[in-house]
Amino acid sequence: MAQHSDSKKGRRSSFDSSLSSQSSNSIPSEKASNIDHHNNRLDPNDLLAERPDQGSNVSAFFNIVCVVAGTGTLGLPFALAKGGWIGVGILVLSMIMSIYTGIMVVKCCYYNGHTRLSSYHEVGQHAFGRIGLIAVWFFHTSIVLGAPVMYFILSGIEIRGLTKDHVDITHKAWIWICCSVVSVPFVLMKTLKEVSLLSIFGVLATVVLVGVTMVESGLDYKNTKDTVIHDAAILRNLPTAVATISVCFGGNVVFPHTEAAMRYPKAWNKVLVWSMIACCLMYAMVAIPGYLAYGRDAESPILTSLPQGVSRKVATIMIVAHVLLAAPVLMTSFALELERVMGITVEQMGVFKERVCRTVLRLVIMGVVGGIACLVPFFSSFLSLLGALGNCSLIFILPILFYFKLFGWRHVKWYEMLWCAVTLIIGLVSAVIGSIDAIKELKYNFENN
Repeated sequence: MAQHSDSKKGRRSSFDSSLSSQSSNSIPSEKASNIDHHNNRLDPNDLLAERPDQGSNVSAFFNIVCVVAGTGTLGLPFALAKGGWIGVGILVLSMIMSIYTGIMVVKCCYYNGHTRLSSYHEVGQHAFGRIGLIAVWFFHTSIVLGAPVMYFILSGIEIRGLTKDHVDITHKAWIWICCSVVSVPFVLMKTLKEVSLLSIFGVLATVVLVGVTMVESGLDYKNTKDTVIHDAAILRNLPTAVATISVCFGGNVVFPHTEAAMRYPKAWNKVLVWSMIACCLMYAMVAIPGYLAYGRDAESPILTSLPQGVSRKVATIMIVAHVLLAAPVLMTSFALELERVMGITVEQMGVFKERVCRTVLRLVIMGVVGGIACLVPFFSSFLSLLGALGNCSLIFILPILFYFKLFGWRHVKWYEMLWCAVTLIIGLVSAVIGSIDAIKELKYNFENN
């Protein structure tokens, strides 16, 4: 093996050599010896050792829930209206697939056993070179910028509806006001460890929002139960329903950064599982009462279907609070990767120059997000497109392809291969058909508004 590697040195780069030698290896075992003397590599356990300067498992839990359980929650009754009651099963299935691929992504960060890849982008690059890097960059950008765009669209619309009787400010102006407020923590807090406190308050806001929506939908069911129409399954709309639901589990893009900010990285799988279960429970508490009360007429966001009153105002305030608290988490993940690529670090620039360049870059990012939010003011259509194009690729497709490329497939059990095949098929079908339907809907909205 060593002679074969030496004979190749003159003809291939060290990166390609490392890639090919690792692609056939099995997953690094946690019970291996401290040093693999044959390959002269450190045991992955060293990479997974305690990191005293990082955050707790609880902080990681709140980071994940805050990012994952976002405004996609409010589109779930609409997803059921598109697909029928089968959407509840799709919700649980999506959670399981997201847990599985989320574990895959973080495992890929440790695939070579002697270094930890810092991001999803590096995983893509090590798996498929420049093509993998570009693919992750494209879909990653669509999520970490697209989700805040979705947040600001919703906040602008809801604050406008809440204040229109008192002040004459357009929803676009409210979008820019929200962007200005979010810019403060986005610029001042450098890493995900520093924004974890925002995540805790973001989760609390989401819990209140879920509670209000569940109660109000349940109370309104008494007024709609004689006329509401439900469907068991609408097969034609299932890809769009899957795409919309997938937004609710779109956290893969920040998982490597979240795990890197954990004091006990070996607890990642457990933290991820409990985070996703918590999110799924909150989703069910919105989706089932919302669809039960409004059926085919459920709108996205579901706040639009709720009766006017104090409770709806409370829900609106909570979703705005979530926007202001969750957007910095996603945008910080994007900014950290961009700063790494552009060399905006203290080591390369010094403290003062790094702070100036980081501030300017993050303000530019916020300006781009705010501008897009003002140009695309259709929440439900944008939510479907975001889920189909970005989330289906990053959650269901790319993690499996990267994992098989980096670790090989011969060690994978037959039932895991079958599960991966099902996940890939669901992801591909939902991405293609869901994107087509969402683009058609966006086109219709622009032409008729």
